Amino acid sequence: MRKLSSLLLILFFTLNIFAQSNIPIFIEENFDNNENDWVVEDDSEADSEIINGYYFIYNKSTDYAYRFWNSFDVDDTKDFIIEVKIRQVYGDDNQGYGIMFASTGVENNYNFEITSTGYYRNSNQFDGEYDDNDWVKTPHIKPMNEYNILKVKKNNGYLYYYINGKMVDAVKYEGALGDDIGFILRTKMKAQVDYLKIYAEKPVINIVENPISNPKENLGSNVNTSYSELIPVIAPDGKTIYFVRDDYPGNVGDDKDHNDIWYTKVSGDNWSKAKNMGRPLNNEGHNFVICVTPDNNSLILNGTYTAFGEDGGNGISISNQLKDGSWSIPKEIEIDNFYNDDDYQNFTFSSDLQVIIMSLERSDDTKGESDLYVSFRKSDGTYTEPKNLGDDVNTFTEEGTPFLAADGKTLYFYSEGHRGYGSADVFVSKRLDNSWTKWSTPLNLGPNINTERWDAYFTLDAKGEYAYFVSSYNSIGEEDIFRVKLQEELQPDPVVLIYGKVYDNKTKKPLSSQILYDDLQTNKEVGIATSNAGTGEYKIILPYGKNYGFFAKKSGYMALSDNIDLTDIQEYTEIERDLYLVPIEVNQQIVLNNVFFQKGKADLYSSSYPELDRLVDIMNENPEIKIEVQGHSNNLGDRDKLMELSEQRAESVKKYIVEKGVSPDRITTVGFGPDKPIATNDTEAGRKKNQRVEFKITDK
Repeated sequence: MRKLSSLLLILFFTLNIFAQSNIPIFIEENFDNNENDWVVEDDSEADSEIINGYYFIYNKSTDYAYRFWNSFDVDDTKDFIIEVKIRQVYGDDNQGYGIMFASTGVENNYNFEITSTGYYRNSNQFDGEYDDNDWVKTPHIKPMNEYNILKVKKNNGYLYYYINGKMVDAVKYEGALGDDIGFILRTKMKAQVDYLKIYAEKPVINIVENPISNPKENLGSNVNTSYSELIPVIAPDGKTIYFVRDDYPGNVGDDKDHNDIWYTKVSGDNWSKAKNMGRPLNNEGHNFVICVTPDNNSLILNGTYTAFGEDGGNGISISNQLKDGSWSIPKEIEIDNFYNDDDYQNFTFSSDLQVIIMSLERSDDTKGESDLYVSFRKSDGTYTEPKNLGDDVNTFTEEGTPFLAADGKTLYFYSEGHRGYGSADVFVSKRLDNSWTKWSTPLNLGPNINTERWDAYFTLDAKGEYAYFVSSYNSIGEEDIFRVKLQEELQPDPVVLIYGKVYDNKTKKPLSSQILYDDLQTNKEVGIATSNAGTGEYKIILPYGKNYGFFAKKSGYMALSDNIDLTDIQEYTEIERDLYLVPIEVNQQIVLNNVFFQKGKADLYSSSYPELDRLVDIMNENPEIKIEVQGHSNNLGDRDKLMELSEQRAESVKKYIVEKGVSPDRITTVGFGPDKPIATNDTEAGRKKNQRVEFKITDK
């Protein structure tokens, strides 16, 4: 902060102040009650209380200053005035007391202080480093036990400091560090505050065009208690909510002073009596669910776990559901160079588990107290180093509790920096490109969701019809879980939920396997899931607008791949598709559903490559097998030409596989033309099925 000590310059800017228009009153705090939730405490370091319209503050320390503040959403890009009537009632009369403003608590703040012996100074602190100006003697300060009126006025980019109506200083304003405004006391002293007045333009809130207007529904006493229910995570199918109860007597472990994971299931509009997840997911740590995979077969959890299920420290882990319905001991998910300087952390995963968004405070590049970051899944299952989402989303103070909707584009999060109605509001932003650092302007969800209190933990199922969140407004106890129905225009982009079972193609018994799915346009794997160990059931979520291939994968089997074209889907849809795995045995026949040719030609489209690459992998993993590649066609056209085309297509597949390093001696080809249909040729869908490439295992 560059001090303007020239008297002529101060007088020049004084004239500018006189010319300014009146600024409306924004906050008038007379301490008749505590509507603004000022800190009232009594501990070893400080004491504060509100009595008869006065705020009494006492710094007990002999070593450092103490600050008492509140958050007020002042738009510092415009002019403002902060005025305080305060007096020192106890302590060393040579210690400073006064106003802190445009700050973020104890690490970053502006201060305007006086002493009862007649000195003043302005100072600031950035990331804990002081920039103290000299104390200056002035005749305008009243002594101990007499009130002084201190005023800070921002005008045209400068700060002007007043004591009892007399301007004493002027400096260039460097910009807000935060929204905190309050009082500073130096060592071992007590002060009495009569009032605090803030003059400022009412901040403009960027609100969604059509704010949520439907009534909020408390999930009721089966879910909510007199304790805090927090961090709800709704399963993508909308049927189960995982959440935590804080300091609840029913939590596991000897020390109940922690979070445990609980869950509830819905039947119709009724939620079941919540149950504790038990061990090994709950232990003596702060346990909560981060993400439920679409198949409900895996949970991603906060923290790491030891081999015995005990608290293993910071990080995240994954647990899989076992055949008997219990859960495995969670295994750590590794993130490159993961660290967090804050005590709190929040995470959200994309539905395909390829992306993590997290709220962290990192010394390298955090812009505020905590920022949102992104990491990407690597081929080995670990994730890249967290990358800051950038200035579109992050502000000079806290962003947290992110939730990425099933469309992979719509992000909900709380912010204390974007303008809102309370200390923290829920906002929504849309990802604009694949850099994950360009986002639309975050929009406030409106006063039906956001209150004057701390609002957070916004989550949706895949359909996006209902949102679930935490609020203390009209709650049963402390924080409760609520839901609200979203208007269609506020819902994320539609997705498709694909569900079914994985079967052994020979025995027709259900199998547990991995489910992988590809974007057939980019030839990239876009997700992975796991079918249930007992039932073979799986679920995956696919954003609309693309053509996908998907298949099951299990050692000792070959997949019968499937594909689905979602380019024309415009609303949430559920589609059932069973998947089959073929044992690697002689005479087993496999259709290559995701091999595509140019019309009337044997030239492969690039969207065929992932399917053929998997066949190459199978032959490399099983070097003893030999195959026969078979080409088939429908019956439209000259039979001889159809026979020739089917043989050419089989040869094209062989050529691709050989070019990938497989010996040509292991592959034979044959073209059957229209002779072996598997469906009717009377419909377009049937003809499409008949025009195919298969392979058969001829030797093992």
